[in-house]
Amino acid sequence: MPLIQVTSNLSLSDTEKNNALKTLSQAVAELLNKPEHVVMTSWTTAKMTMGGTEAPTAFIDLRALRMPSDDTERLSKELCERLSLTAEIRADRIFINFVDIQPSNWGWDGKVSS
Repeated sequence: MPLIQVTSNLSLSDTEKNNALKTLSQAVAELLNKPEHVVMTSWTTAKMTMGGTEAPTAFIDLRALRMPSDDTERLSKELCERLSLTAEIRADRIFINFVDIQPSNWGWDGKVSS
């Protein structure tokens, strides 16, 4: 049950945000070998700077059960590429936080994951 949250200073239309989120949802499902129907995405627009400039930038928070800690480099590369293509944010202006959630700390559908 992965969750990918994007926070960016880029003002996109709802259609552009939806396109980026759908692309990221598909990528996360594929990369983590999870069914896409359990992937959740969100986009928040915020005032942000990176390197002292307001050029387009993004922070991605990816949370999932059993996150493969030995595969974060591949995840980083793929997520940066896909966000760069859909939202025109340079990969070197995207930070990613990977969070491996313990199954006992993740609830869904009135249950705790196992």
